[in-house]
Amino acid sequence: MLFGMVYALRNPTEQTDRRTLNLFTNWTPPQGFEFKSHYEFSDGSGGMGTVEVASPEAMYEAVAPYRDTLEFKISPIVEVSVAVPILQKAQGWADSID
Repeated sequence: MLFGMVYALRNPTEQTDRRTLNLFTNWTPPQGFEFKSHYEFSDGSGGMGTVEVASPEAMYEAVAPYRDTLEFKISPIVEVSVAVPILQKAQGWADSID
């Protein structure tokens, strides 16, 4: 399943920057967790990625090492070409209700 993930430093200090960078450069993604894309915001406030995850446990294992330094917003995502017809169907149904 695909997820969009945005993360930001909880308490941005030089110490938390160094700690988070050290964790990340020594980290190996768990089995069942794969980055499809991964970007850092150019203002240094955090980053974002698209990840494919096999299970909730794999997602939890991936983000758990960073729980003290990063705040995550993680949401399932759907390709626009798939989402638009679903939205159109839902709107059609809603329009049929008085």
